[in-house]
Amino acid sequence: MTKHWISAAATLAATTVLTTAASAQEHEFRVNMPGNEESIAYLSVERFDEVLSELTGDAIALNLFANSALGDQESSLEAMQTGLLDMATIETPITTVVPELGATALPYIFSGREHVAAALGGAAGEKIEAMLVEKGLRPVAFLEGGFRQITNNVRPITTPEDLDGVKMRTPGSNLRIKIFNHYGANASPLPFSELYSALQTGVFDGQENPVIWAKSQKFYEVQDYLSLTNHLYTVTYLLISEDDWQALNPEQQDAMMQAGEAAEAYSVELGTQADEEIVTFLEEQGMQVNEADVAAFTGASTQIWEEWAAEESADAQALIDLIVDARPAE
Repeated sequence: MTKHWISAAATLAATTVLTTAASAQEHEFRVNMPGNEESIAYLSVERFDEVLSELTGDAIALNLFANSALGDQESSLEAMQTGLLDMATIETPITTVVPELGATALPYIFSGREHVAAALGGAAGEKIEAMLVEKGLRPVAFLEGGFRQITNNVRPITTPEDLDGVKMRTPGSNLRIKIFNHYGANASPLPFSELYSALQTGVFDGQENPVIWAKSQKFYEVQDYLSLTNHLYTVTYLLISEDDWQALNPEQQDAMMQAGEAAEAYSVELGTQADEEIVTFLEEQGMQVNEADVAAFTGASTQIWEEWAAEESADAQALIDLIVDARPAE
């Protein structure tokens, strides 16, 4: 009897351990990101993962993939919509799913980080969420991608006229191509993974991205000039497939949103630090840095807003209005 009791007790204990382990991890999600492990997005998603683990008792495990290991951003969007991928960070290509979100990428629509927080944390953010959910994608955080600057090998860019004839690489966004062609550049898209080589070989003269990319991707090795234009702010959408979202219980969904808030705050911290420190680093690497004439660029951008909104649905102008209405008083 004693042996049978011990055997039964051992079996029960083993079963309890396995059940506890299984209940501790209820969901495992893969997260695909375009940047490397030094990017704002990757570091912010790491913070998201840490907070989420604490809040859920490790019930949700994330596997992070850098450098578009699971496909480019367009592929990630499609994979999330079809159930082949759980989560991803998406920047400019978000407009391939919801074209109206190009409003967030209009030049100089955001006056600064305070304005970004007010807009995305308010009515504009709610409208963006609703439009994405309709497409099977749930935003759990609006991460900072940073204010975008121009680097090139031709000349310092002070006014839009200085871009005349410059071969500019852009992301795969018709709006971004339109913006730079309007300024006078010769703009065309190229996958980010091919950009360093294209700059090195002269296929492109320049590119535009937040300065953190110029450091992490070592663009300073193949670019001479950094012009601080702040021409637009990059919203990085941390998305989860709506099917995966619905598989979470209400407490887990709430934990996701709390972790998203923590990741957002951390991303802004990283972006602010990048603005303060990385420009100095790039100067030390030999890049010539100049401040652009923002008033000249802003004046040249009005027509872009009007033409873009006229080509899109009424939701595009509505989102523009919500963002502008959130602008802090000067």
